[in-house]
Amino acid sequence: MELDRLRLFYYTAKEKNVTRAAKYLGLTQSALSRNIQNLEKQISAALFIRHPRGLILTKQGEILFEHAKNIMTEVELAKNEISGLTDKVIGELTITTSYGYASTVLSRHICNFLKLYPDITLNIICDDVDLDLTKKEADIALRTFDMNASELEQIFLHERTLQLFASKEYLSRMGVPKKPKDLENHRLIIFDPRNTILQNVSTIDWLSDLMMTLPKKEPIMRINSVELLAQVADAGLGIVSLSNDSLLLEKYEFVRVLPMIEGPKTKMYYSYPKSIEKLKIVNLLGYYLKGAFRA
Repeated sequence: MELDRLRLFYYTAKEKNVTRAAKYLGLTQSALSRNIQNLEKQISAALFIRHPRGLILTKQGEILFEHAKNIMTEVELAKNEISGLTDKVIGELTITTSYGYASTVLSRHICNFLKLYPDITLNIICDDVDLDLTKKEADIALRTFDMNASELEQIFLHERTLQLFASKEYLSRMGVPKKPKDLENHRLIIFDPRNTILQNVSTIDWLSDLMMTLPKKEPIMRINSVELLAQVADAGLGIVSLSNDSLLLEKYEFVRVLPMIEGPKTKMYYSYPKSIEKLKIVNLLGYYLKGAFRA
């Protein structure tokens, strides 16, 4: 089976559309279709079900796609390793992290990194369920430490702490609480873990635990989106719990409330398979993020 023909099949299967795949690959539609048909003849199996809206993989096509994905990943790793031996760092990495962390913490650092290294391509996969790096679902993960992942390098990046915040307008109208008991007279907005698949909800839901110490105190709103939580607080509706490293604190110019108390701390790690630890691009991004979080 020719590697180039397998590559054409792989990108066609990813796009699920001959027109888009041909444009991406720089081929005519007829040339791409001809290659796919030749591959189907070679393995004596139909790979796609063709219909007006696009392509659907057959069972045989799904099997071949899984193997082709691994092969293409190995080819990309080889290209990255070769590029890592040159002075000019080029290549491609796939990073996975949670939706909230990507949008409220990582976004600034990734943008600044790409400004310094414009020849590097980063693919960001936001998923609140940890992807399996050993199965090449991603190259790099930014997440908490996994004690069962002995096959991964896990480098400490920084520590996150949940704290209480409110808008200047809210505090001007409702007053500034001086002690935790004062929260009984304030409007509290909490992160709701009931409709989320986040794996560390016990730390995120810290404000709910704090409210249990306040007799008969109920939140005015429950939200399972960090961004929406901040927007509601910015509208002056109440006090929220946000991580001290969140870009939302700068965006909305929140004021910290009750600085004598803090929520749980979470340590974040830069994780990747040991099989790619010598890639220059992997070490470069890790070194940059460590320096950015120290700063």
